[in-house]
Amino acid sequence: MNARRIRLTVSMFFLAAATVARADLVYTFNADVEGFQNVSWQNSNPVGWPDLPGSIMHTHTAGGWQVQLTKEFSWGVGGGSENQQLAMQALANDPTARLKLDVMVDGTSFPTGQQTWYQFILVGNSDGSTGWTQNQLIDSWQNAGQSDLRKWHFDLSFADLGFQPGDTWFQIFSGSNSDGAVPVNFYLDNVVVYAPVPEPASLALVGLGAATGLLLLRRRRRS
Repeated sequence: MNARRIRLTVSMFFLAAATVARADLVYTFNADVEGFQNVSWQNSNPVGWPDLPGSIMHTHTAGGWQVQLTKEFSWGVGGGSENQQLAMQALANDPTARLKLDVMVDGTSFPTGQQTWYQFILVGNSDGSTGWTQNQLIDSWQNAGQSDLRKWHFDLSFADLGFQPGDTWFQIFSGSNSDGAVPVNFYLDNVVVYAPVPEPASLALVGLGAATGLLLLRRRRRS
């Protein structure tokens, strides 16, 4: 193998690494609910959230245990993809695929002087053997008179959500649990389904390793 072929092979490796098909889905709710269900679009709420305008709020009307379908990844356009379902299938076959989102609780939505506990649940559902997979992400306490905006960021693997290679449809359910007399307003924003991109340094190391291997192979053939 001559030097020109080595350079060409290494260049092709980097080109392939840079052009791996991506199937990310991004929902920022800047103008509407973007196909999410059982939620209401918010233009200026929650107050104090820096990524406004745009978030979605659970439409639960009472306290207690509440879980509802939040997103069916349909066969249509959405999240920046021509076909959300096909994008999800491709991501499910990638062992690095993840889903991240921001969750907020508006302290001013609690009854004045009320203290209570509350929880937030995120569920993945698909047609694979894992099926319904529930994650309790928040277990917190509201003090009487507390009015601050609580903010959490979560980043879950597809395995956390029960999504597996070969699954052909995907759903997300979300919900809450609280004292039956105290409903909790949860807001969601910046829902992103993605596969992490390798750092440039990591790509460079892999490329260096590939080049080194080719050079060693060339030397062996000469000896």
